[in-house]
Amino acid sequence: MKGLPSVATAHERRVASAAVAGGALLAIGAFLPWLTLYAGLHPLRGVIGLNGRVLAAGGAVCLVAGVRGWVRPTPGVRWVVALLSGALAGFGGWLIVQLLITYHHLRANPMLVPRLGPGLFIAVAGALVAGATAARTLGRRPNASATPTPLMTPPSG
Repeated sequence: MKGLPSVATAHERRVASAAVAGGALLAIGAFLPWLTLYAGLHPLRGVIGLNGRVLAAGGAVCLVAGVRGWVRPTPGVRWVVALLSGALAGFGGWLIVQLLITYHHLRANPMLVPRLGPGLFIAVAGALVAGATAARTLGRRPNASATPTPLMTPPSG
């Protein structure tokens, strides 16, 4: 009936939980160091630049969408999480390639002693968790398993 809040099924709660966890990992990864210089003495966190802020904002949107999907599930929430997480995972993959190129160039200077940090990898893992879980459910109807098919109905007669 219209006007009544829908009740989240276990499957919808799994998707919402993955969106919350993935969004949290995205945001946390943006605040952790992506690269350190001088053997860890000078951390370079993702949020010092626009790219890290974009990942942090995207993680916050995924987290809020996951909470919204937990409280009142709608197909639109799954679409938002799947599309946003997919875009953030692709963007994060490109950032990883750029980070590895930068790291390779910085290693040529023995005074810098660069080291890769965990932040960007955690952020991309969060985008993959949220996006993959939401994308798996996009083609499904909400109660597809409860709809009887002709093979499930008993024979008449």
